[in-house]
Amino acid sequence: MSDDNPQRRAPRRYTGTTTDFVLDGIRGRLTTATSSGQLTHVDLRVGKHGSTLAGLTEALSTAITTALQAGAPLPEFVAPLRHTHYTPSGATTDLTLLEDLWKQR
Repeated sequence: MSDDNPQRRAPRRYTGTTTDFVLDGIRGRLTTATSSGQLTHVDLRVGKHGSTLAGLTEALSTAITTALQAGAPLPEFVAPLRHTHYTPSGATTDLTLLEDLWKQR
């Protein structure tokens, strides 16, 4: 195997944070993991297993994680997603959950 692949190998151990939230009555969980001070993994689970919403958020999590491991800078990856509006939207148990996460990184 050649070392032409710039993708970073995922570490075996992470330092992570998990936050449970409720957004307009729909439960969710956001787990982030860091290694050497860099965000390396994002896992966003929203809605019931097997639902369209759950599938879309899982796909987004996979895309973000893959991009991070390939060396994409988080601000450039997230910028096109900012200020988008999706349903459900509304009250949450943690009003600034996602916005705060992106600002911290």
